[in-house]
Amino acid sequence: MKANVNQPLKTLDGQTMKDADSSGNAIDATVKMAIVNAVLSPAQNENGVDKVKKYELARKIYGNDEVDLNEGEIKLIKDRVGEVFPPIVVGQIYELLKV
Repeated sequence: MKANVNQPLKTLDGQTMKDADSSGNAIDATVKMAIVNAVLSPAQNENGVDKVKKYELARKIYGNDEVDLNEGEIKLIKDRVGEVFPPIVVGQIYELLKV
């Protein structure tokens, strides 16, 4: 499935959510940012192979505005996003990744 990950995350009233860059400046929060952060966040009982798969997926997403994701990658993204983020972010990413 192809997914445009460069779209902004929105609040319930339709405003673009904000995040901060490394200098503390406000920037628009994107689906790409959320997915990459979720995928790279540590999980319990991960082995090296799992970590490398997550790293490779994060690089694939970070380097593109539109990505072609397979079922395994979508499952991994949904699992990690569901673990790391609040419902407002999880809902938007799950909607994007409907299969």
